[in-house]
Amino acid sequence: MMPFWGLLRRKRPGAPAPASQAQREPSSEQERPGRLQRRYLDDVPYLLPKDEAEIDRLNFQHYALMSVQKVHIVAPLESYPRAILDVGCGTGLWAREVGHRLPSCRVVGVDVEPPERLPTTPVNVQFLYSDVLKGLPFEDNSFDLVHQRLLISAIPSRSWSAVVRELVRVTRPGGWLQLTETGGYYHRPGPLSLRVSGLLDRAFERWGFDPYIAEHLPMYLQQAGAVEIEKYVYSVVLGEGGGQGGRLLQKDLLALLQALSERMASLISGEEWRRMIEALPAEWATHQTAFQFHVTVGRKPGPS
Repeated sequence: MMPFWGLLRRKRPGAPAPASQAQREPSSEQERPGRLQRRYLDDVPYLLPKDEAEIDRLNFQHYALMSVQKVHIVAPLESYPRAILDVGCGTGLWAREVGHRLPSCRVVGVDVEPPERLPTTPVNVQFLYSDVLKGLPFEDNSFDLVHQRLLISAIPSRSWSAVVRELVRVTRPGGWLQLTETGGYYHRPGPLSLRVSGLLDRAFERWGFDPYIAEHLPMYLQQAGAVEIEKYVYSVVLGEGGGQGGRLLQKDLLALLQALSERMASLISGEEWRRMIEALPAEWATHQTAFQFHVTVGRKPGPS
């Protein structure tokens, strides 16, 4: 079996330098006292905090999505994969679980702040530093599946086309890409949900992010040369009405809105934003509001 490092792209003049093996590049951050009280990264355009509370949120977000999606890999792989890449792997749960289920497959997770290697991490799973906005440190045609999930608040609108091209570049001919995103996609929203969604749309556009990137991913995949593009939409009733998935997703959304509180201060007072967040669960229960996330898959054409 080829070692993980056989996948790494050789350094080219002017190309981003890959991190050296188990080490990752240090990232600059500060607490920003008196302005932003949670921990944020300064050197990447990531809207959300990077702290223990955000780690907890990302973990139960994973379980919320998996309780609805049921499977880790939606893309129709035709054979046992040899190598899988998870871009923006966050806490590493998806990569670890896929590594357990596919013990003969190399699974590589990359992030601007890669997770710790826990004792339960399978030997076939590796976490590396990499910023997809600067290019991935892998050779062309390295992975049978490239997975990326919920980077709506990490990739600016202007960068999505280049990012998708980079994801296609490292996918093997005949391999698949699986991209999961969400946005302000509500079914049966109440007036408060519509107001919150409208404020977030304004904020994301002001910050340079696309609040409806899920709708545009099929276009970006097609422009990058992918074929057999399909989009699957998962709709979950928020709260008790949606069972375990609904309860977990409601908890995730409320924590996400709270995490954005400091950044939303330019559009709405902190007190009003807090009251709106507190009132949302009752409205969701009354209207049986459902939230949607979209999984878009596409295949890199095989050799002719």
